[in-house]
Amino acid sequence: MGARKKKPVILAFGGYDPTGGAGVLMDARAIDASGGYAVAVPSCLALQSTASFDRVVPLSRDTIDRALACAVRAHRIAAVKVGMIGTRAAAEALLGFLDSRPSLAVILDPVIRATSGGSLLANNALRAYRLLIERADVLTPNLPEIEKMLNRPVARFEEAVMAARDLAAVTGAAVVLKGGHFTWKGRKGTDIVFEDGTVTLLAPSRKIPARDAHGSGCAFASALAARLASGDRLVGAAAAAKDLVAGWIAGGFRSAEGRWTLSD
Repeated sequence: MGARKKKPVILAFGGYDPTGGAGVLMDARAIDASGGYAVAVPSCLALQSTASFDRVVPLSRDTIDRALACAVRAHRIAAVKVGMIGTRAAAEALLGFLDSRPSLAVILDPVIRATSGGSLLANNALRAYRLLIERADVLTPNLPEIEKMLNRPVARFEEAVMAARDLAAVTGAAVVLKGGHFTWKGRKGTDIVFEDGTVTLLAPSRKIPARDAHGSGCAFASALAARLASGDRLVGAAAAAKDLVAGWIAGGFRSAEGRWTLSD
């Protein structure tokens, strides 16, 4: 019997959502389901439920630095999945960590606002956040996020393809534009992958209910990070992550507040 392949260790860096439906708790579930081993460092506490947003509670730079140091002392990190940053201290802590490890792959989900409402990024963190975006190898925005990043509206599918191309040109990263907010050939959910000048469209592999599920973006980017760290190419990794999240959305359940959340 051959030796068992060691799981790649993925560092999830993002907000702590007390519902477990998003943030680093959801990251860990998706990483595990995609063949990775998750370690997690919270950037801040995101006090929210599935339907409403309260506030961001910051963590000190020293606390975040120490948590990152603990993670790398215990494990050899293969990739970093970045979600909610929240504060300048968190952004600068992660930048310092990545600067000392330039070979680490970075998959960044540009979370700017909570689905339930409320800003997830302090104004004084914008400069450091832009530097994190420039450090990313793969960006996974949805439509509102890419509109915010490019500062322009995207109304048609052809414009979405151009937006993915332009974001890749500006940042130097590959882009997976998630398709939950726009329609192609009468169907929602076709993702646009732009890598090395090539566009690949990923249509849904199954018909799923039209649900705006809490945490789906976190799960997708985390699953993508795990598959990339396992050796998949970007298109294959994105397809596998998409299929995982589609299954979780289809099996989702309503929270006590009436919002859909993912379920495996």
